[in-house]
Amino acid sequence: MLLSELVALVESDVPAEDGVPSELQYEQAVKDAVMDFSEQCGLTQVGTLNVVSGTATYALPADFLKLIKLESFAGEGVMHSAEGLIPLSASWTERHTIRNGRITFYPVPRYTMARCFSYKAAWILTPADDEYDNDEYETLGEREGRIVVLKAKAIASTKKRDAQAGSNIKYSFGAVSEDLSGNSEGIDKDIKTYESDYEKAWKRYNGTVGIF
Repeated sequence: MLLSELVALVESDVPAEDGVPSELQYEQAVKDAVMDFSEQCGLTQVGTLNVVSGTATYALPADFLKLIKLESFAGEGVMHSAEGLIPLSASWTERHTIRNGRITFYPVPRYTMARCFSYKAAWILTPADDEYDNDEYETLGEREGRIVVLKAKAIASTKKRDAQAGSNIKYSFGAVSEDLSGNSEGIDKDIKTYESDYEKAWKRYNGTVGIF
Protein backbone atom coordinates (compact mmCIF):
# COMPACT_ATOMS: atom_id res chain seq x y z
CA MET A 1 0.00 0.00 0.00
CA LEU A 2 1.06 3.57 -0.60
CA LEU A 3 2.16 5.59 2.41
CA SER A 4 -0.17 8.37 1.26
CA GLU A 5 -3.15 5.95 1.28
CA LEU A 6 -2.46 4.90 4.85
CA VAL A 7 -2.02 8.52 5.95
CA ALA A 8 -5.35 9.48 4.35
CA LEU A 9 -7.15 6.72 6.26
CA VAL A 10 -5.72 7.98 9.56
CA GLU A 11 -6.51 11.61 8.76
CA SER A 12 -10.14 10.80 7.99
CA ASP A 13 -10.77 9.40 11.49
CA VAL A 14 -8.33 11.58 13.44
CA PRO A 15 -8.66 15.07 11.90
CA ALA A 16 -6.08 17.66 12.88
CA GLU A 17 -6.92 20.51 15.22
CA ASP A 18 -4.80 23.66 15.23
CA GLY A 19 -2.31 21.92 12.96
CA VAL A 20 -1.88 18.84 15.17
CA PRO A 21 -1.17 16.23 14.02
CA SER A 22 0.85 17.79 11.21
CA GLU A 23 1.38 16.02 7.88
CA LEU A 24 4.80 14.86 9.06
CA GLN A 25 3.31 13.58 12.30
CA TYR A 26 0.68 11.60 10.40
CA GLU A 27 3.39 10.03 8.25
CA GLN A 28 5.51 9.20 11.27
CA ALA A 29 2.50 7.69 13.02
CA VAL A 30 2.01 5.33 10.08
CA LYS A 31 5.71 4.43 9.94
CA ASP A 32 5.81 3.75 13.68
CA ALA A 33 2.63 1.67 13.39
CA VAL A 34 4.08 -0.43 10.57
CA MET A 35 7.20 -1.12 12.63
CA ASP A 36 5.13 -2.08 15.68
CA PHE A 37 3.02 -4.41 13.55
CA SER A 38 6.20 -5.90 12.07
CA GLU A 39 7.56 -6.63 15.53
CA GLN A 40 4.27 -8.19 16.64
CA CYS A 41 3.74 -10.28 13.50
CA GLY A 42 6.31 -9.85 10.74
CA LEU A 43 6.99 -11.82 7.60
CA THR A 44 9.04 -14.99 7.14
CA GLN A 45 11.76 -14.45 4.56
CA VAL A 46 14.72 -16.46 3.28
CA GLY A 47 18.17 -15.03 2.61
CA THR A 48 21.69 -16.10 1.73
CA LEU A 49 24.99 -15.18 3.36
CA ASN A 50 27.92 -15.43 0.98
CA VAL A 51 30.57 -16.29 3.54
CA VAL A 52 34.17 -15.69 2.48
CA SER A 53 37.21 -17.14 4.22
CA GLY A 54 38.85 -14.54 6.47
CA THR A 55 35.74 -12.32 6.78
CA ALA A 56 33.72 -12.53 9.99
CA THR A 57 31.01 -9.85 9.62
CA TYR A 58 28.23 -9.62 7.03
CA ALA A 59 25.34 -7.22 6.42
CA LEU A 60 21.84 -8.60 6.90
CA PRO A 61 18.84 -7.62 4.72
CA ALA A 62 17.30 -4.19 5.30
CA ASP A 63 14.05 -5.78 6.50
CA PHE A 64 15.75 -8.10 9.01
CA LEU A 65 14.23 -8.26 12.50
CA LYS A 66 15.13 -11.63 13.98
CA LEU A 67 16.98 -14.77 12.93
CA ILE A 68 14.81 -17.88 12.79
CA LYS A 69 17.23 -20.48 11.49
CA LEU A 70 20.75 -20.53 10.06
CA GLU A 71 21.65 -23.44 7.80
CA SER A 72 24.03 -25.91 9.39
CA PHE A 73 26.92 -26.97 7.21
CA ALA A 74 28.81 -29.38 9.46
CA GLY A 75 28.14 -33.04 9.92
CA GLU A 76 30.01 -36.10 11.17
CA GLY A 77 33.20 -34.15 11.84
CA VAL A 78 33.45 -32.43 8.45
CA MET A 79 32.43 -29.11 6.91
CA HIS A 80 30.83 -29.09 3.46
CA SER A 81 32.34 -25.92 1.95
CA ALA A 82 33.02 -24.53 -1.52
CA GLU A 83 36.57 -25.85 -1.14
CA GLY A 84 35.25 -29.36 -0.50
CA LEU A 85 35.17 -31.32 2.74
CA ILE A 86 37.10 -29.74 5.60
CA PRO A 87 37.83 -31.93 8.66
CA LEU A 88 36.69 -30.48 12.01
CA SER A 89 38.05 -31.20 15.45
CA ALA A 90 35.68 -32.71 17.97
CA SER A 91 35.80 -29.50 20.03
CA TRP A 92 35.09 -27.12 17.13
CA THR A 93 32.02 -24.92 17.52
CA GLU A 94 30.82 -21.80 15.73
CA ARG A 95 28.98 -18.93 17.37
CA HIS A 96 27.49 -15.72 16.01
CA THR A 97 26.24 -12.37 17.26
CA ILE A 98 23.79 -9.97 15.60
CA ARG A 99 24.18 -6.24 16.15
CA ASN A 100 22.90 -3.25 14.17
CA GLY A 101 21.88 -5.23 11.12
CA ARG A 102 25.12 -7.22 10.88
CA ILE A 103 26.01 -10.80 11.79
CA THR A 104 29.49 -11.73 13.04
CA PHE A 105 30.85 -15.27 13.22
CA TYR A 106 33.26 -16.58 15.84
CA PRO A 107 35.84 -17.85 15.13
CA VAL A 108 36.59 -16.04 11.87
CA PRO A 109 35.44 -18.35 9.04
CA ARG A 110 38.15 -20.30 7.26
CA TYR A 111 35.80 -21.47 4.55
CA THR A 112 33.93 -20.00 1.58
CA MET A 113 30.31 -20.95 0.96
CA ALA A 114 26.75 -19.68 0.61
CA ARG A 115 24.69 -20.22 3.74
CA CYS A 116 20.91 -19.98 3.66
CA PHE A 117 18.92 -18.62 6.57
CA SER A 118 15.32 -17.78 7.42
CA TYR A 119 14.37 -14.69 9.34
CA LYS A 120 11.54 -12.57 10.66
CA ALA A 121 11.22 -9.53 8.42
CA ALA A 122 9.60 -6.12 8.70
CA TRP A 123 7.40 -4.43 6.14
CA ILE A 124 9.67 -1.71 4.79
CA LEU A 125 8.98 1.45 2.81
CA THR A 126 10.20 1.70 -0.77
CA PRO A 127 10.86 5.34 -1.72
CA ALA A 128 9.32 6.64 -4.92
CA ASP A 129 11.74 7.07 -7.82
CA ASP A 130 9.92 10.09 -9.24
CA GLU A 131 8.46 13.43 -8.09
CA TYR A 132 5.09 11.92 -7.19
CA ASP A 133 4.05 10.97 -3.66
CA ASN A 134 4.31 7.22 -4.24
CA ASP A 135 6.41 5.88 -1.35
CA GLU A 136 5.05 2.37 -0.91
CA TYR A 137 5.01 -0.61 1.43
CA GLU A 138 5.14 -3.07 -1.44
CA THR A 139 4.42 -6.22 0.58
CA LEU A 140 1.76 -4.66 2.82
CA GLY A 141 -1.69 -5.71 1.63
CA GLU A 142 -5.08 -4.21 2.43
CA ARG A 143 -5.65 -6.62 5.31
CA GLU A 144 -2.37 -5.65 6.95
CA GLY A 145 -3.04 -2.01 6.15
CA ARG A 146 -6.30 -2.04 8.09
CA ILE A 147 -4.47 -3.34 11.15
CA VAL A 148 -1.66 -0.78 10.82
CA VAL A 149 -4.16 2.08 10.58
CA LEU A 150 -5.62 1.17 13.98
CA LYS A 151 -2.24 1.62 15.64
CA ALA A 152 -1.49 4.75 13.62
CA LYS A 153 -4.78 6.30 14.76
CA ALA A 154 -3.83 5.63 18.37
CA ILE A 155 -0.45 7.29 17.84
CA ALA A 156 -1.95 10.30 16.01
CA SER A 157 -4.62 10.68 18.69
CA THR A 158 -1.95 10.71 21.37
CA LYS A 159 -0.21 13.58 19.57
CA LYS A 160 -3.51 15.42 19.43
CA ARG A 161 -4.27 14.84 23.12
CA ASP A 162 -0.81 15.93 24.24
CA ALA A 163 -1.10 19.14 22.22
CA GLN A 164 -4.41 19.93 23.87
CA ALA A 165 -3.22 19.13 27.38
CA GLY A 166 -2.61 22.78 28.18
CA SER A 167 -6.04 23.82 26.89
CA ASN A 168 -8.16 21.83 29.33
CA ILE A 169 -9.57 24.92 31.03
CA LYS A 170 -12.79 26.89 31.34
CA TYR A 171 -12.80 30.42 30.02
CA SER A 172 -15.27 33.17 29.29
CA PHE A 173 -15.20 36.28 27.17
CA GLY A 174 -18.17 38.52 27.66
CA ALA A 175 -21.30 36.47 27.14
CA VAL A 176 -19.35 33.63 25.53
CA SER A 177 -17.94 30.79 27.62
CA GLU A 178 -16.51 27.42 26.78
CA ASP A 179 -15.49 24.39 28.79
CA LEU A 180 -12.54 22.52 27.24
CA SER A 181 -11.94 20.22 30.19
CA GLY A 182 -13.65 17.26 28.56
CA ASN A 183 -11.69 17.26 25.29
CA SER A 184 -8.78 15.11 26.44
CA GLU A 185 -11.09 12.61 28.14
CA GLY A 186 -12.84 11.93 24.85
CA ILE A 187 -9.51 11.49 23.06
CA ASP A 188 -8.30 9.15 25.80
CA LYS A 189 -11.32 6.93 25.17
CA ASP A 190 -10.56 6.91 21.45
CA ILE A 191 -6.92 5.95 22.11
CA LYS A 192 -7.94 3.05 24.35
CA THR A 193 -10.41 1.84 21.73
CA TYR A 194 -7.86 2.02 18.90
CA GLU A 195 -5.21 0.23 20.99
CA SER A 196 -7.65 -2.49 22.05
CA ASP A 197 -8.88 -3.04 18.49
CA TYR A 198 -5.30 -3.09 17.22
CA GLU A 199 -4.21 -5.71 19.75
CA LYS A 200 -7.16 -7.94 18.90
CA ALA A 201 -6.48 -7.53 15.17
CA TRP A 202 -2.78 -8.40 15.24
CA LYS A 203 -3.40 -11.36 17.52
CA ARG A 204 -6.02 -12.71 15.09
CA TYR A 205 -3.57 -12.15 12.25
CA ASN A 206 -0.79 -13.96 14.09
CA GLY A 207 -3.06 -16.83 15.02
CA THR A 208 -3.87 -17.40 11.35
CA VAL A 209 -0.57 -16.94 9.57
CA GLY A 210 2.09 -16.10 12.14
CA ILE A 211 4.65 -18.34 13.84
CA PHE A 212 6.01 -15.85 16.34
